[in-house]
Amino acid sequence: MAPNDVVLSPLISAADAGGRERALEELVVERVRPLVARILARYRSGALSAHEIDDLMSSVSLRVLQRLRQLAITPGDAIERLDDYVASLAYNVVYDALRSKNPERVRLKNRLRYLFTHDPALALWETDRGTVCGLKRWKGQPAATAGSMTIDTLDERTSGEAMRLFFARAAVPLLFDDVVQRAADAWGIADRGELAAKPEHGTAEASPESQLILRQELASTWSEVRELPERQRAALLLNLRDASGANPLGFLVVTGLATVDDLAEATALTVQALRDVWNDLPLDDLRIASMLGITRQQVINLRRAARERLLRRLGKGGRG
Repeated sequence: MAPNDVVLSPLISAADAGGRERALEELVVERVRPLVARILARYRSGALSAHEIDDLMSSVSLRVLQRLRQLAITPGDAIERLDDYVASLAYNVVYDALRSKNPERVRLKNRLRYLFTHDPALALWETDRGTVCGLKRWKGQPAATAGSMTIDTLDERTSGEAMRLFFARAAVPLLFDDVVQRAADAWGIADRGELAAKPEHGTAEASPESQLILRQELASTWSEVRELPERQRAALLLNLRDASGANPLGFLVVTGLATVDDLAEATALTVQALRDVWNDLPLDDLRIASMLGITRQQVINLRRAARERLLRRLGKGGRG
């Protein structure tokens, strides 16, 4: 059984209801709300109004409070890292709010992300400044300043051609969010707001360089996972476990490498269906088989095939 975060010990070990409430208040005031406030502060420059941010703060705090109250009663349902849990929840709530408020902008960003990861001439990669995009031969280079350059006002359906022309003239890689903004301007997409702030993640012991390397490796692995056949992806991801046996998919959301929509698509589920099973992840093979309408052995075979393909594509030499 995975251990709970040590900061939750006063809550779990409280002798009575009064002690639990005092521990809850301390956690929410001293840890939860300050972390959520830092995350929400990134969206104050036009993406969300002050009133909307206050509402989101209340919503996240309430959901965390409900989860912690449940944890105090059933401590076996562990929260291994409270900060990770809170950050993941906060980013999901913000993303849902922005998606409902700015549906066209969200659609554009997802479309361009897909384009840069599938067009043979283009690429998307991570740097210490955030996600960068450009021509594939530049992959790994830092972003430059875009200046006043604009994207040709071609129809959005010709986005691949427009991006190739734009970067041929720019001759430098650029921050992905800057390119999304220029594309929105060029194609008359009026939704406002930054859709993906760079999340704060990583342990105190990890250097910025090691965090960057880990993020780049994760981004590469996630890109390959998304190329797997649909059932292989589902069999792999719905049963995926980290070293402690817990569900690691939330880490992809926390780091900004994937959205909830991305995970739903990758697992062949609707967003609501994924939310319904989220707290049960990782799922056992019988449950996955029932969801996919196949046998347990077929689930095992699909996952084995997925892992073998990833090992070949990532060159891990037999490492799982």
